[in-house]
Order: sequence, then structure tokens, then C-alpha cells
Amino acid sequence: MSYDCTNVLGVDTPAGQRCAAGDHPDPARGGRIFLFEGVQKFLYPDRLGPGRFARETPLPAPGFFAYLDGVFEVGCGVLLIVGLLTRLAAIPMIVNMVGAEVFTKVPVLLDEGFLAYVHEARAELGQLFGSVFLLIVGAGPISIDAVLSRTRHHDRE
Repeated sequence: MSYDCTNVLGVDTPAGQRCAAGDHPDPARGGRIFLFEGVQKFLYPDRLGPGRFARETPLPAPGFFAYLDGVFEVGCGVLLIVGLLTRLAAIPMIVNMVGAEVFTKVPVLLDEGFLAYVHEARAELGQLFGSVFLLIVGAGPISIDAVLSRTRHHDRE
């Protein structure tokens, strides 16, 4: 499957240039991770929700922030899965992953060194870079965003 590459990364490509479907992100993959992590904050509050936030972060009101994080992960995860408002949904997830890095992984870097940090942070870094990529590129050709964009473009003609 291929699609028009025009405006990928906001840069016009030569007319008629085609991209393979594998050249574009799969926002559902990142969305599923956020969705499942968010749901688990409610299902396992001691291990992944407020209990973990109280143990691993210096945040005040760990219950509030753990559930707020869970709500954003579920909501933005669903938006990423269906490809609706993808770029907008990526922004809170970038903030989420930067917060996870700062509060839970930077101490590992400072206490145990770079290799321990990279090992501990690999999932969060993957989610962070995936979210940044979705912010830049968008959801891709098989998404609600793409359908709405095509509809708006067709209506203008």
C-alpha cells in the first residue's frame, strides 16, 4: 500500500512521489500502550497508581496526579488508537513521558549511571519518541484525521 507523501513532516515533496505504508507511524500501537497503562492505574492503585506515585515521585497529592495521569493516558490513548486529533493527543503524552523520565528515571541515572538509566528508561523513551513522531507526522493515511482532512479538502474543490 502506498500514499502521497506531500506534506509529510510539513515539507512538500516532488509531485507524484509515493511512500510505502510502512514509512508512516502506527498511532494505534502507541495508543494501546497508553490506554492499557492508564487503565492499570485504576485497576492496581497500590502498584501502578497513587501508591506508586507516593513511593516514586516527589509530587504532592499523589492520588490526584496518579488518577489525572490515568485519565489522560486513557483519553489520549483512545484518540491515538482511532487516529482522531492525533497531534493534539500526542502533546499531553509527551508531557506525561517527560514527567515520567524526570521523576522516576533521572534518579536512576544519577544514582546508578547511564547504562542502568538506559535499561530502566527504554519503554518511556520509546513512548516519548513515538509521541514526538506522531506530533510531527500525524496519524497517517488510515485514520479519522486523514478521512476528515480528505473530506475538508474535497469540500473546498
